[in-house]
Amino acid sequence: MKLIKFLLLLTIVYSCKTDSKTDLKPDSDVNETYTMYGFLIEEFVHSSTMLKDQIAENLSNDKLLNDDTTQTYHSLTTEYLKYLDSVYWKLFDKINDQYDYNGELSNKELINEFFFNGEKYNEKATKFISKLESYRTEILKLITDKNLAERVRRELNTDSVQNREAKKFDYLNYMYKDLPLISVLSHMKYREKVIIEFENDFLKNRMLNE
Repeated sequence: MKLIKFLLLLTIVYSCKTDSKTDLKPDSDVNETYTMYGFLIEEFVHSSTMLKDQIAENLSNDKLLNDDTTQTYHSLTTEYLKYLDSVYWKLFDKINDQYDYNGELSNKELINEFFFNGEKYNEKATKFISKLESYRTEILKLITDKNLAERVRRELNTDSVQNREAKKFDYLNYMYKDLPLISVLSHMKYREKVIIEFENDFLKNRMLNE
């Protein structure tokens, strides 16, 4: 229940992003929101750690130990998460105080400078999207469960996004541009958790079908 509430908060904060970038909330309310992102990150990391333990146990199962498809999926996931983690720490290392929600963690320009040249993707953004698309494409070749495949397509989709005013944005422009650093870091940890959930479900399906 606690995690569900956190996810709802994350959805609400993203849905409140407007073209004008105008924030009429008092500073204290804004800082509370940034602090909540810190709680989100802790929750996502905790959940991911527990899931990794389950995955390690499943990978040692006799049914999967010598299963090439399973090992390929795990290798692809490990490689992509290593890349995602490297991007996370490159961003995180830009701040001096990880608990100062009034300072650099709330800085929107850090994200804009990291991923964009004006409204266009820079090389880092292009690579970020390419890595995700490549990972999604490769694991979908291995997934036979239709429900899991649909979840992967939906969650790891990088198509342009249309807002409530029917205006289209490139994926990263919509997801990350003009957002505070802490919210982007939170989203990356959320994505990591979801990807690990997918692998855990994939392994369960393989064990049932082997």
